[in-house]
Amino acid sequence: MKIRVEGKWYFVEVEDSSSDPAVVLVDGQKFEVKLQDTASLIESEKPSDENTSKSGTMMGNGQEFKSPMPGTVITILVRIGQEVKVGQDMIVLESMKMQQTLKADTNGTVVDIAVSEGDQILDGDLILLIK
Repeated sequence: MKIRVEGKWYFVEVEDSSSDPAVVLVDGQKFEVKLQDTASLIESEKPSDENTSKSGTMMGNGQEFKSPMPGTVITILVRIGQEVKVGQDMIVLESMKMQQTLKADTNGTVVDIAVSEGDQILDGDLILLIK
């Protein structure tokens, strides 16, 4: 499984998830961790149809801009507080050895950036919020 801790991705192998704490392998090292049942959290985070758009979810604090594909964040072209317009370049993402420039699909102000240059992200991961 792949997990992100403080913006960095790790490949983790769970040896025994039935024990508490569970035994996991990270880069060949064994760790004991407490696993949390996230099924209820994931269910509660699902957006309703009336609040969704093609790039993400309308949140009370802004429009989520999510990754359309897995890849590596190469360049962040915007900053928090910056005004963006539809079609404006925001992020350069490398996927399958090709660079893709992700463009804004809404007008607004960048209120949060959830990734850093060099981060590995998955399809659907939050990149930034626009309000």
